[in-house]
Amino acid sequence: MKTVMLTGGIVATVLGLMIADVMAQVPGPNPDGAAIESPFKGVVVNINPVGLIVKGEPNPTNPPTNKTSVSLKNNLESRSIHFAIKGARITRGGWRPCELKDLQKGDTVTITFTPPKQGSSKFVATQVDITKIVMFAADKQMILSKPGKLLFEDDFSRAEMPPPWKVGKGFWEIHNGVVTAAENPDDHHGAYAYADPRFPYKDIMAEFSFKFDGSTACHLMMEDSNYKDAHAGHIIRATITPNSVQLADSKFGGMKNEIYEKMKDPSTTAEEKKRIQESIKDKAASFKIALDPAKWHQARVEVVGDEMLISIDAQPVGYLKSEGVNHPTKNMVGFTVAGKSTQLDNVKVWDAIARPDWPRIRSDVLSALQKQ
Repeated sequence: MKTVMLTGGIVATVLGLMIADVMAQVPGPNPDGAAIESPFKGVVVNINPVGLIVKGEPNPTNPPTNKTSVSLKNNLESRSIHFAIKGARITRGGWRPCELKDLQKGDTVTITFTPPKQGSSKFVATQVDITKIVMFAADKQMILSKPGKLLFEDDFSRAEMPPPWKVGKGFWEIHNGVVTAAENPDDHHGAYAYADPRFPYKDIMAEFSFKFDGSTACHLMMEDSNYKDAHAGHIIRATITPNSVQLADSKFGGMKNEIYEKMKDPSTTAEEKKRIQESIKDKAASFKIALDPAKWHQARVEVVGDEMLISIDAQPVGYLKSEGVNHPTKNMVGFTVAGKSTQLDNVKVWDAIARPDWPRIRSDVLSALQKQ
């Protein structure tokens, strides 16, 4: 059992905010010139290309240490402040970079800034964090779905893979409750293993912990061994790399028999391959992420109807809507690992039930994704 740690891929840029206008009396500059981090939390009530008005009160997490700051807090309670933006390090949920255009009226934001130095009126901020979207917690609350019957679980607290896994290719070893999967170069194929015995499902939620250990990609595979119109029964796939995630409808995309065979045919020209790829580009979606390969992460993949959502470390990072996702008779769940190697732990799979309020929150969730 590994502890999963939340990481983010925030690239810092310079940000400066200046209080230009306050709907209350604001005291003068900090006489001591102290660089105290002072978060201010509120709701955006107006926005323009050079500024935004935030209504709220300072967050007392970092209590002020001088009378000036105390007076500032008292005067700003339930008041609106006009911040002039000089540039921005803006994030959503503290985990990915955004731009000014990502801010909207009604967004809850936390602005972290330092008080002005002696003789200055500028409040210099370090971050504007958009917190409008309430992400799921680690208590199994889903976004796209809610859990039904538990179909499969494994914490690898034993010495061998089988049962409950059937290993296909590659090297799979269990040590200290963690499985390490690595590609065998002689196979010319990723290392793969599937839950065994197979079980039927349609809508599903799968959760697992992972850590990159030199591998280039880890794929969660969902298949139908009885389906003959796609190569090896491939139906849908969720791929994670240190820099991206990709969700794919393999049934009508790259694994559809005629497409797969045409792309493998040495007589197929580069131009023909380009046209084929263009014709199926809507069958997959890629998104940017930034994961620390030296740390453990937690992935959650939800499939309901023709929609598929992947979250990593409790944050949605990828989404696909495609007809193949809705394949009704899936019966295999497993992993494929490219390169050497990926560590896996704590695999759980549930039947998924559509969450009633998903249509209401869909646009907010999707707006936070960073598509490639």
